[in-house]
Amino acid sequence: MPASTAPIESAAIRWLRGDLTDRSRYADMSRRFRHAPYFGAAIGTAKVLASFWYGPALLVLVGLGFGTMGAALAWQRRGRNTPAITAAAFIALEVNLAVSVLITGGGSSALLPLLVVPVATQAVCFRPQVLAAGGLLSGCLATLAVLLAPAFGPAPEAPPVVHLVTYLALLASLGLGVHYLASAERDSRDEAVTDPMTGLLNRLSLSARFTEAVRAGGTEGSVGLVMCDVDHFKQVNDAYGHERGDQVLIELAIRLRGILREADLAYRVGGEEFVLLLPGRDAGAAERVAERIRRAVAATPLAGLAVTVSVGVATAVGDSASLSQLLREADGALYRAKRDGRDRVVLAA
Repeated sequence: MPASTAPIESAAIRWLRGDLTDRSRYADMSRRFRHAPYFGAAIGTAKVLASFWYGPALLVLVGLGFGTMGAALAWQRRGRNTPAITAAAFIALEVNLAVSVLITGGGSSALLPLLVVPVATQAVCFRPQVLAAGGLLSGCLATLAVLLAPAFGPAPEAPPVVHLVTYLALLASLGLGVHYLASAERDSRDEAVTDPMTGLLNRLSLSARFTEAVRAGGTEGSVGLVMCDVDHFKQVNDAYGHERGDQVLIELAIRLRGILREADLAYRVGGEEFVLLLPGRDAGAAERVAERIRRAVAATPLAGLAVTVSVGVATAVGDSASLSQLLREADGALYRAKRDGRDRVVLAA
């Protein structure tokens, strides 16, 4: 028997998990759903209030709902087949809500709108195919609850306060789900353009931001590009370890942000190399910024180490600005700064 059911179970779990991107998204949303009891609190409040009119059976369903959520969270911490556990919990909660609707009047039940909550939360966790299956299940359960409700006799009419609390519970649950989705999208976008160690922008965002900087300066405005590199950084890593070297870069990033204007942009483009984009700065202004950076680094140790930076500066005006050309010119100026002894600023010709 186990040999015949294993492939079916494996296929079901693979369908729930999806591809690598789906699994990554599920893992991210599972971390965000650590506060899932908030959903239970919202729905439970509506059920407890409704129990004053519909009877104590609703309180039993509230207890079963919290038990389902608690068991699912406990099993998820074990880290095995968590998508299957989550899906099973969703189904159990959907059935729980359908029974609640069934015993409180079916189509006239104040609790009927709450059937959308498990489906909405599935949209946060699972891919579209799983969401479609969950929506179909919810629709079938709602239909059964409405059709079978007359067999239980007429249910008492709930006062407006029950409908209001149910609406507020639905609003809170959907609001939390949308918040989790929005925060996930925002974090994903930030991770795509931000260097995780220093918090500065990364190379991927340089091109788009450069275009914006040129447009902000207008056709007659200047844009400066500063490229700086920590001198003898390999020796820092070799002598003190990569963790100390990383701390040097982190503190350098903090120092850069302290010197730049709000409109200026700082990037870590690789290793110990940083690029600063300075909208509206001509050659003289960009060179002065670069010199302030060089002096600030040389004046005070970074991570307890006396280090210096070499800096190359390039500028362009308006429509003549080309990112690739500015990078080449600044890189050439940086090379000359290192060749001439380091700890200096060189302006591209």
